[in-house]
Amino acid sequence: MKPERRLWVVSELYYPEQTSTGYFLTRIAEGLASSMPVEVVCGQPTYSEHGVRAPAREDRGGVRINRVPATHFGKDRLLLRAINILTLTLSVAWFALFNFARGDRLLIVTNPPTLPPLVGLIARWKRMDAHLLVHDVYPEVLAATGFMRRQSLPYRLLERLFSATFALYGSIIVLGRDMADLVRVKLRGAERRVTIIPNWGDVDEIAPLARDANPFFALNQIDAPYVIQFSGNIGRTHDVETIIAAAHQLKSRSDILFVFAGYGGKTDFISQAVASGELPNVRLLPRQPRELLGPMLASATATIISFVDEMKGLSVPSRMYNVLAAGTPIIAIADADSELSLTIAEEHSGWVLAPGDTDALVALVERLAAPAGAEEARQFGANGRAAVSRSYTLASVLEGFRETLR
Repeated sequence: MKPERRLWVVSELYYPEQTSTGYFLTRIAEGLASSMPVEVVCGQPTYSEHGVRAPAREDRGGVRINRVPATHFGKDRLLLRAINILTLTLSVAWFALFNFARGDRLLIVTNPPTLPPLVGLIARWKRMDAHLLVHDVYPEVLAATGFMRRQSLPYRLLERLFSATFALYGSIIVLGRDMADLVRVKLRGAERRVTIIPNWGDVDEIAPLARDANPFFALNQIDAPYVIQFSGNIGRTHDVETIIAAAHQLKSRSDILFVFAGYGGKTDFISQAVASGELPNVRLLPRQPRELLGPMLASATATIISFVDEMKGLSVPSRMYNVLAAGTPIIAIADADSELSLTIAEEHSGWVLAPGDTDALVALVERLAAPAGAEEARQFGANGRAAVSRSYTLASVLEGFRETLR
């Protein structure tokens, strides 16, 4: 009897990483392992669990994990991060050459962007059934964050490279409708199957919590009755400048507290604003442990998910679904046609503002700190919780992957 084809899941981040990519890829791989043989190729932890040394080979949740060697310099310096990515890419490619078999299946994520081109070529050579999972779209995201100019020669060369990379894969999985539209443009007429499979919210682990039953308030000595939160990756793609500008305008309101919890490329901007002493209404907290994620998300009157301009189609925030699972409404600062904004509007679970519109954010926060606005927030939060329970669950996501991989 011919052995069943293996599914190789390739990702820089995997268990024990708890950042979004590591967490989601771990749950997807383990969920698929009940219906097919699954092996993972990944690196050692370099983000949330940096410094942890995991076994080179490990079986967990029905999945064989293969951790390949690579450098592990601090990721805050661009050159050292680039060296980490290069060594990981070469190591994964070397492993793939000698372990992937003809007819196997491949599911690879777009981060880091050097992996899909090289591994895609190997998969094409070995006649594998290859699927690309798009979390971020390159090089467009580099232009949106100011790393490259769209008119530059390097940008145009990378644009051609990644368009060719997309064409290497027979199937492309994206997180949202705006991303699907952009991927079809990047395919430049190549006929490929583009499937939308969103992320999910952990409705069993994360749920609404009454204030008097929520430990997050006492642990962080939060007394303000209205909490506007930004949590997760505080990266260059996120418009935190508008939030800080709104906090400046509302600094006389002792009943409103802006809470940032997380880490990323713009953390220093927020810490400097707090250190100036001019913003008593802003608190910066470190990334919270997984066991406090639910209480943290449920502690907010509203959570802001913000993007800089020109991010439509480039990224879909996975945090959205857990925020909604907590019964917390979302203030989306994003393009009105982005997946984030479309979901919020369709599910009546928050508000959509344009990037950079500080006055609109100030007016909305002031409204939420009034009885009518607080009631509106509670209703939107309930709508969001119902939407996640109905449409954005792990079970529905896994079924989408199984159907695509068939």
